[in-house]
Amino acid sequence: MAESERRVSAIHQSLTQPILLAGAERPLAIANWITAAALILGGGLHWYTIAMGAFLLTVGHWALVQAAKFDPQLSRVYVRHVHYQDYYPARSALTASSPRIRPSVPTPKEIRA
Repeated sequence: MAESERRVSAIHQSLTQPILLAGAERPLAIANWITAAALILGGGLHWYTIAMGAFLLTVGHWALVQAAKFDPQLSRVYVRHVHYQDYYPARSALTASSPRIRPSVPTPKEIRA
């Protein structure tokens, strides 16, 4: 392709940025809102349940927004981190099979194949 025939394609930011809900990770924000609503409506409409629900909505959402500013996929990274081992030895296991050692110069049989 010649220099003058190059095609320029625009990549929109919305295709590369993660989906956030009011600045927080979407699943965590929805879980926070549902928890606050369950606390307010499930515990009865008393002043202390409304105060605790409002506290959870404001402080909890603020903390989720701060975490999303640090890393928008922090919860997925944490879940993946939990599945890793604490320690990986620098050598293979005793029962591991050794790799096949191939000669540096191919044999005539390998050349014909």
